[in-house]
Amino acid sequence: MSYTLDRRMSGRVLMGGLFIIIGTLLLLQKLDIIYLEELLGIRSIWSAWPIIFVVIGLGKLVDAPTMKKIGEGIWWIFLGGWLYVSINHIYGLSFRETWPAIIIAFGVNVLWDSFAKNSKVKAGGLQ
Repeated sequence: MSYTLDRRMSGRVLMGGLFIIIGTLLLLQKLDIIYLEELLGIRSIWSAWPIIFVVIGLGKLVDAPTMKKIGEGIWWIFLGGWLYVSINHIYGLSFRETWPAIIIAFGVNVLWDSFAKNSKVKAGGLQ
């Protein structure tokens, strides 16, 4: 099995495992076996839905064969974090105060893509 296939497989295993854990926790909550709101210290499990984007980003980072793909993973993580902060008013922040962060992140993404296209660096070393 090649190194690239191993990395892709590990990303899929991570994503599959995380979805199984999340699904199991949600099922146990629906069956009133556990109470995620108390366990996680959040007011509603549904206010945590942006964490799904963070999980997607982590899966993309584990499976990233190129710098461009690493950038995509970071973008998903940022998006999930930004949505979580804005929806849950972490530190009193809401969409009203944080929307410029998306413009900044878009600019960083454009720069990242530009450097990634000109880079000969692949994940795992120089090529």
